[in-house]
Amino acid sequence: MRKLRIAVIIIFLLSLIATGAYTVMTRLTTDTTPPVLTSDTDSISVSVQAEDSELVTGLHAEDNGDGDITDEICVASMSHFTEKGKRTVTYAVFDSANQAATLTRELVYTDYTSPQIQLGSPLRFDVDDMSNTDLTAGMTVEDCLDGDISSQIRVGFANDTYMNGVGTYNVTAQVSNSAGDTCSVPLELVVTDPSDEVEREKYYPVLSQYIVYTKAGQGLDLNSYAVGVERNGTEYSFDEGVATVDRACLSIGGNVDFNTPGTYMAEYTYTSLDNVTAVTKLAVVVEE
Repeated sequence: MRKLRIAVIIIFLLSLIATGAYTVMTRLTTDTTPPVLTSDTDSISVSVQAEDSELVTGLHAEDNGDGDITDEICVASMSHFTEKGKRTVTYAVFDSANQAATLTRELVYTDYTSPQIQLGSPLRFDVDDMSNTDLTAGMTVEDCLDGDISSQIRVGFANDTYMNGVGTYNVTAQVSNSAGDTCSVPLELVVTDPSDEVEREKYYPVLSQYIVYTKAGQGLDLNSYAVGVERNGTEYSFDEGVATVDRACLSIGGNVDFNTPGTYMAEYTYTSLDNVTAVTKLAVVVEE
């Protein structure tokens, strides 16, 4: 029995020695040094269409065990814009021991443009149809970073109001891209009663667009957006030569300040030969 105990103790001590030796050797042979990731510059300028290979231009990665691992550098993340067209990009690289190095630098887009909501039909609907109406149905956005983000457009009533029958309501259409750049356009929603006799006699001006964009200091030919009129669902072009439709009956008003950034409403008023007046509004977004 005594010899058995001695044998067990010896085996236990040998196991401890072997475990200790293995631990020491593992520590000596395991790579615990991360690679070094460097950049030639603190900022990089690229097109919005740049490939990943262009985004890593000017970077270099060196590892004590693997050597040059520059080809392993990848884009880990991008921040929202710090200002329009500028964001912070974070890069990462891993060596064969799964040790990581990261680096951040500024990314500047040379040809960035903010998203713009386009509206191809007026925000004018019959009161009977409002329960099934999608206010964003006529709106589209093609973003230079994300492509088609029309499905992300949201329309909300202003000042916590809600629709309550026939009338004109202030709403705002808004969309943001993946960089956090937001396009927000205040609009007017017009709800009409198709059974109203006066309403049925109105000729609403038809426009080629219902939201337009320009830069401060640059004017627009507002008359060029008027293409015809619409009455009870039927459109008549000014070019068709319809006797009851005359461009001369159209007037354009509204206080649009092309020198000051903001959103303004240009008013297109059509007065028919029966002296019935209808108004369609164009949102003019003047950008900085």
